[in-house]
Amino acid sequence: MDKKFSMGRGVLLLIIFVLLSYIFTSMTVWTTDGKYLFVSRYLRINQHKRVLSGENFAPDQYRFGSYYLVENLFKFIPIEWLDENSEELSMMLLSGDYWTEEKKGMIDSYFPLVEREKLVSDLEKVIEELVDSVTGKNLLFNNALKAFASSLNWQVYLTDPATTALLIGERLPEDIKRAVDLSSYENRILNGHITARFFFNVLTLLLLYNFCRLFSSPSESLLSTVVFQAIMPLTTMYFGWETFHAAALFIGGLLLIAKGGRFYLLCLLMVLGSLFRPDHMIFLSLIYLLFNFNKGLSWSKRALILSKSLIAGVIPAALTFVVSRFLYPNAEYSVDLIQLRYNITYIWSWIYPLIFASIPLLFLREVKRYSFFRKTWFWVLPFIVMNFLVAKTAEVRLLTPVIVFFAPLIGIGLQRFFPGRSMENTAIE
Repeated sequence: MDKKFSMGRGVLLLIIFVLLSYIFTSMTVWTTDGKYLFVSRYLRINQHKRVLSGENFAPDQYRFGSYYLVENLFKFIPIEWLDENSEELSMMLLSGDYWTEEKKGMIDSYFPLVEREKLVSDLEKVIEELVDSVTGKNLLFNNALKAFASSLNWQVYLTDPATTALLIGERLPEDIKRAVDLSSYENRILNGHITARFFFNVLTLLLLYNFCRLFSSPSESLLSTVVFQAIMPLTTMYFGWETFHAAALFIGGLLLIAKGGRFYLLCLLMVLGSLFRPDHMIFLSLIYLLFNFNKGLSWSKRALILSKSLIAGVIPAALTFVVSRFLYPNAEYSVDLIQLRYNITYIWSWIYPLIFASIPLLFLREVKRYSFFRKTWFWVLPFIVMNFLVAKTAEVRLLTPVIVFFAPLIGIGLQRFFPGRSMENTAIE
């Protein structure tokens, strides 16, 4: 019976996490990948190609893991993601079949023909006055310029939106046209990135729930995981392809450390994670050291733990060195490396992190109740200092490791304020 109940709970959790991930991923399609309609699509497709060719800017060029995952796997998964605005614009520019009488009628409703004709008339007067001012009393030159302006047939482009839209679509440069065409190979690449985001979002939630279960009940763990997902929309302003990839691997590292997993597995995970966010992975080595190093151990065991943590810390640092110096030595930073002055003077570099971290900060009291958090919380301080020094902290996705680390305390802390009671005790008689 317990096994059947446990399986049912697992299926329910999977359904919940898939639905939450689908909602979040769809939202990022509208707010991030389609932020400037096909311009956003073009830029993100172009970035994918630049990474694969080794011509992208640093440090994104060094975080090539997500791009190769899409190139070799996710672009072949045929999941479509709704982006109605981009789809509408694509059909307007590229499909003559789009312009039915119904669609033309909608244009007439928003921008009536009589207003378009008045606009044409006003522009004709402006052109006539402009020509008169240029040609003066030269009647021959005056008539020639007016005839030339009339021969351009520009009036049709204002009175007939279908002709104008299709002409623009026909004249688009070929690479931009492929970005506009949602059925193109280039947009399959983009859908691959979005599908990868969805998959790693689900994986992040599953791993986070299991991390929370090390410290709290199933209901508290689910609450912590749902709250984490609820604050993730704040990351969409500056969302990166690798956000959930790195988050899932970071949580995997936390699980291995907290459960005393094999050290070589932690090293393998950090190698993989360094393809996405080596600057995040390096802090797993510090967490490993803080959790395992204590005064009660012999000198030999302390030396072993210190050696292991150094080996783990060297992995992301060494991989970053090799990638930046030998694989992609020509990749240049698109911004200044030191961002401290920017963060100090830019108000959103303070407001966004405070809002993003506000919920976990409410439950720091719970840290002292659990050995894992009591021993390891210190890593957060150098992590935040690093981000204020060499990153723009308004991009709160960079602080995701802090949120997932403290996530288990959210459900536990909420139970302190809202202690559970049975329906039998709370029902109105």
